[in-house]
Amino acid sequence: MTVLLLTAAHLALTAPAPAGRLRPGPPTKLRALLPLAAGAGLAAFLVLGRLSVAVAALLIAGTAGWAVRGMRTRRRTLRRETVAASFLGHLCGELQAGSAMPDAVEHAAANLPEDTPPELARTLRRVCGHLRRGASGARILTESSGEVPELAGLGTLWSLADRHGLPLAPLVGQAQTRIDTRLRHRTATSATLQGPQATAVILTLLPFAGIAMGTAMGADPVGFLLGGGLGGILLVAGTALAAAGFVWSRHIIGRAAP
Repeated sequence: MTVLLLTAAHLALTAPAPAGRLRPGPPTKLRALLPLAAGAGLAAFLVLGRLSVAVAALLIAGTAGWAVRGMRTRRRTLRRETVAASFLGHLCGELQAGSAMPDAVEHAAANLPEDTPPELARTLRRVCGHLRRGASGARILTESSGEVPELAGLGTLWSLADRHGLPLAPLVGQAQTRIDTRLRHRTATSATLQGPQATAVILTLLPFAGIAMGTAMGADPVGFLLGGGLGGILLVAGTALAAAGFVWSRHIIGRAAP
């Protein structure tokens, strides 16, 4: 029983994120969540008295947690790209006005909004600190590609410009245009995918409608499913299939999203 509970927790918490679009959380965080999920499932088992109900509750909670984490990641990525595009716009304006790159970076970083994502603000603070010490900030931007990929290209352009004497303003403007284009494309694609997303949610909730209809007809599907035995097996199998269908539909939609 314990092995089954831990296996269900592992499957619920390590469901695949939309490939190539969302950067999954660090594995250490998932490993830290696994004991918590197993503990929650054990608590549900002790309270409800049925392992099948506890496993089904754990699958539902794990799927919901995965979906919420994905939505938060998408919002965080969208906000980071929006602020990065704004930063590049300010930087391009400063360069076109004749400012040197270090001064332009300082001025553009000073105009960051208050709700700037912490990883972006932290990276730019490091860059400004290196510039004040007379070091190059390009390496910091390049090394931050895993945390702030939107500015990694700026680090490469900066290094090339310093090495070959290229004008940076048009290159920075092109980098901003690429991010703006990606944001517009993401907005348009997300609007197009609203229908499939709603369909996936409706299909996931259809079993609850079936249970309600059975109850309205005088049957007792809830008691059957919560009573253990064959009902418990069907409860776990049905919950697992519904959760897997929802996760897979989100995976497919995520691959279509920019």
